[in-house]
Amino acid sequence: MRFSWLIFLLLLGSSISSLYAQTDNALVNEYIERYIENSIDQIDIQQFASDMLYFFDNPINLNKATADVLFAAPFITSFQALDILNHRKKFGDFLSLYELQVLESFTTSDIQTILPFITLSNAVIPFDMKDVFHNGSHQFMSLAETNRPKNKGTLIADTLAVDRSASHYAGSPIYNNLRYRFDYKRYISMGINAEKDAGESFFSGNNPKGYDYYSFYFEAKNLGKLKTLHLGDFQANFGQGLTLSTGLAFGKSSIITNSKRNFSGFGAYRSLRENAYLRGGAIAFQVKNIELGAFVSSKNIDGNAVETTDTIDNEPDITTTIQEDGGLHRTPNEIVDKHIIHDFQTGSYAVLKLPFGKIGAVHYTRKLGRAFIPTDRPDNAFSFSGSQYSKTGTYYDFAIKNINIYGEVSYSSFENAIAQVHGALIGLSKNADFSVVYRNYDKSFITLQSNGFGENSKAANENGFYVGFMLRPSKQISVLGYYDLFKSPWLRFQADALSSGEDIWAEINYKPSRSFSAYYRYRNEQKQININGEKINKLASYSLTRHRIHMSYSLSRSIELRNRIEWNSYTLNRETSLGSFIYQDIVYKPLFAKVECSGRIAYAQIERFANRIYAFEQVPLYDYPLYTYGFSGARVFLLTRFRPTSELDIWFRYAISRHDVPLNTLRTPTYSIGSGLDETMGNNRQTFTLQVRYKIK
Repeated sequence: MRFSWLIFLLLLGSSISSLYAQTDNALVNEYIERYIENSIDQIDIQQFASDMLYFFDNPINLNKATADVLFAAPFITSFQALDILNHRKKFGDFLSLYELQVLESFTTSDIQTILPFITLSNAVIPFDMKDVFHNGSHQFMSLAETNRPKNKGTLIADTLAVDRSASHYAGSPIYNNLRYRFDYKRYISMGINAEKDAGESFFSGNNPKGYDYYSFYFEAKNLGKLKTLHLGDFQANFGQGLTLSTGLAFGKSSIITNSKRNFSGFGAYRSLRENAYLRGGAIAFQVKNIELGAFVSSKNIDGNAVETTDTIDNEPDITTTIQEDGGLHRTPNEIVDKHIIHDFQTGSYAVLKLPFGKIGAVHYTRKLGRAFIPTDRPDNAFSFSGSQYSKTGTYYDFAIKNINIYGEVSYSSFENAIAQVHGALIGLSKNADFSVVYRNYDKSFITLQSNGFGENSKAANENGFYVGFMLRPSKQISVLGYYDLFKSPWLRFQADALSSGEDIWAEINYKPSRSFSAYYRYRNEQKQININGEKINKLASYSLTRHRIHMSYSLSRSIELRNRIEWNSYTLNRETSLGSFIYQDIVYKPLFAKVECSGRIAYAQIERFANRIYAFEQVPLYDYPLYTYGFSGARVFLLTRFRPTSELDIWFRYAISRHDVPLNTLRTPTYSIGSGLDETMGNNRQTFTLQVRYKIK
């Protein structure tokens, strides 16, 4: 019986195979756009793109992949992972990739999209040290970017002879990074990354050795009982991100499976996010159904210190902030903050693998070289202070038929605070999926190196309940969204009283054919913030409502058109402001051609910054693609990719933003963009980007 419909699926699959081949960059950009456009949180684009390229070069074997691998793959949803596991358990190994079409969670479009990242090949190439450098692949990449006109910080630096006491940028306005990466199958990965932000010195000043930031990583994995070994810079992410998570993750979105963190331990750190990594060594072993691991990290991180005069060496000994996602060292004050805190961490974890899931525990201790004292504000009354803390967490992840139950309970040593999150992904039928999440984060829970699911970026001072859904009434139509209800048991930033709120997201997608798709999205957020009172601040509710209509149409295999209209309204204290946005995209990617192009023309009308609109833009690989329209005016960009050989890629991107000048401004030169040292005169800002990649295989 199985072979009869398998023959039919193979014939049907031939239509899928007829799709033109996409480049690795195009595939990565497709997934980045999908996740960025559907998420409200910041994520680590560089790390995400690197992970996607890894899967492109090392496709997942659907017949051999463990539950951890399937759940962690960004191109496979948790519901699809459940279906794959259940199908293997019931029927054995897949005989064809097109067999996925019989699984309820997969559509033909889904299979088309993930084909480059999956395989059924059972060929296992053993690790051979002699073969490492002979058959390994090398990749060199560099990106340079600059803006015009020059900003205030650079112009002051150009005229320091007039006033040397003025704050200024120490280096040129050019941003540059340099990357080298080596990979040997699924066993070895290593690389060196270097970065200079715009305004930072280069081979001068505080950077006599060149770049402001250097990073080295080495990763070996799947070598017998050795699951993974890391030297240099690495990341650590466990459970649902409450106890230890050094990366960034997706938050609430129309992709309802994003409510779950699919973290699986140590990983290579290939990003350029400064301070957000661990530096030292990590190792993990797999012995039968038990996984054990440990790490040690020692590095210096950025912070903001208070100068003191009563110490022997007159060095700052109190830290008011820890810049775990900082890295800008352009001005004298920023340079002083660079690497002023020694950060030592050590920890371990254990995981018990079960036939239906896993149970794990993680513990780590962190010691800072200087005491951390939070800013003196009422909302920080219960925030962590001190120079040392520890966190311990237990987590679980069970897959039973069409239900995935997961959660984590974490304990932090400061004030004995507890944070917990519990959730479930439920596939009720072929046409209905649901997600539910409950979280309860104590107001004193230590949020450093945490990444819990919730309304706020910090996993503290929040209780909430989230319900997400996806309904598929027909093959062409899907309806999805979520409702999230939350409250804060203590004061929070810009809310000097107990507050609460709700968040509603609804979306309908229509895809009648392979060449056309469209969706309408509605979102409404209601929260409470301070407004000025006569003597004290008062709490008032605000409402932000967003609407979006998006359409995509393929004129041919080489040309795609994308259109979007978006508008919103922000209401606070009976005053309403509006924002609107429209764009036209054209993407030109001819088959097997050496040149690809994409461009956009957009216009926005934004009455206040609260009405700002975010939009994904096509960018070179690893560059950050989310642009903020916080102004009224037009924006145009053009991205060209040139591939003179199979080893060499060259990207060039030009973008210009032109702000509408208010009628009360008599002369254009009096208008400026930005603030502080980043301010530029005039109403135009141009960006030039050049990236080169050379691969050796």
